[in-house]
Amino acid sequence: MAREGPASRLLALPAELVQHILAQLEPVDLAHVAQAARVLAAHAYDDQLWHPLVNRHLPHPIHDPRPLRTYRDLFVAHQPRWFLPQHRLWFSNSSPHGKLLLARYDAQRGSIQAHTVSAVRGPHTLSFWEKNQEVIIHSFNPRVSLDLEKPVVSLDVDSPATDHQPHHEPSDRAYAPPSQYSKEYLMDTTDTPGFYTSFSLCRALPETAITDSTAVWPPMRIPSASRVRTESKDGFRSAGHRPTRLSDVSQTAFRVRRWAEFNGRRAAGPYFASHLLSAAHGGMGVHLNEELATFATLPLEMYTPTPEKPWQGIWCGDYSGHGCEFLVVTQPDKGHESPLPEGMGGLRHWFRGGRRDSTSSNSSYASAQEEFRNPSGRLEAIKLTGDPNIPRGHYTFIAPDIGPGGYLRTADEEIFRGARVVRSAGHIAGRGFVEDQYTPSQLIMVSHDTLAQFWEGYGHISHFQRVDLDALMRHGVVELSQGREVW
Repeated sequence: MAREGPASRLLALPAELVQHILAQLEPVDLAHVAQAARVLAAHAYDDQLWHPLVNRHLPHPIHDPRPLRTYRDLFVAHQPRWFLPQHRLWFSNSSPHGKLLLARYDAQRGSIQAHTVSAVRGPHTLSFWEKNQEVIIHSFNPRVSLDLEKPVVSLDVDSPATDHQPHHEPSDRAYAPPSQYSKEYLMDTTDTPGFYTSFSLCRALPETAITDSTAVWPPMRIPSASRVRTESKDGFRSAGHRPTRLSDVSQTAFRVRRWAEFNGRRAAGPYFASHLLSAAHGGMGVHLNEELATFATLPLEMYTPTPEKPWQGIWCGDYSGHGCEFLVVTQPDKGHESPLPEGMGGLRHWFRGGRRDSTSSNSSYASAQEEFRNPSGRLEAIKLTGDPNIPRGHYTFIAPDIGPGGYLRTADEEIFRGARVVRSAGHIAGRGFVEDQYTPSQLIMVSHDTLAQFWEGYGHISHFQRVDLDALMRHGVVELSQGREVW
């Protein structure tokens, strides 16, 4: 009697039970099951299995696989790029300003798109601080929006791909072996003649290969499940930068390349159509003014507010002549903080100073309120976009202790009344990030959605407003304003 194999034993089970078992598998495993037997293939291709596999990567579930016929077809068309809408928030290493993106799935087009987040200051007034008439307070009511007209990433279900690299010469052996994961996907993100963009996946850099001098993104001060290199002598085309297997693909980083090719009159039809033939033969021709940006995401727990960490989030800050910039405010767990930057060593005396109690008649009440609320721990603000003085990826300010150890006073002036004020260190530098240093400052914790920073050496107070990412995703624009809510 022939020995019964695993497949035949599985097929002996009721169809409902087979479906339940297959629902526990990952997509790659479903593909392997489909190759085992024709009957199992029918089960493995069932859209009831693939619908939840698509939706688990999306913040809002979809109920129609169009423009494709099945959810399996849709999943395969965008595999392994589903991590873009899953993580949704992405920031680039482009120096010095960087770029902040929100990625989402466009169900009408069946495409994955990522749009630039930008902000304008809005109505702006100047006033003098009640406690020191020489200090200027800048009001801040920014308008934050998504640039929906010009996506940075636009990946359709049929986006054409190219190796974008040669493979004919002995000197080309270091290039990543051609595979679906090492290809670049051409994107229709510009209508400017002669300009092109492409998307490529990244290979994560092993932790053992990262040293203090390794240029990586995201920077080490930002927690990440993996990091990728930001320096390459071959344009990030070698096997060390590009994945060749699914298991090589970084789920937390990708690259966008932009270049110009002036080869005469622009071809009719899809902007990249005239280049597909040359791509198939091993390259895209000579690139002019090529720019390449590496994007990384943030761990969700780093910017999600909780009752214990209510100030965590994505914020928009007022940087005067530099305009609006975006930052992540995080409250690391006690015992898991990174070492403070070396430049803060000279501020030990500042952080060890005593309280500056309010002199108003409400001071005893304010002090009692402060003791009752008792926040604690460190608060860090890291730029996601930057300027020529302090670029993206660097601290903008740090409050080492927002608890009793860093407490200065409870504000009694009208504009900030009731706000907790703690010691902080503001990060400053000359143009080109030269001679950077940390300077004494005061963090005014107006509410969980509004912060203000008194830059003592510069005589001004600037504001930071929390960005509601969910509202921005829904509406494409949000208006932020300085609230008087006292936490």
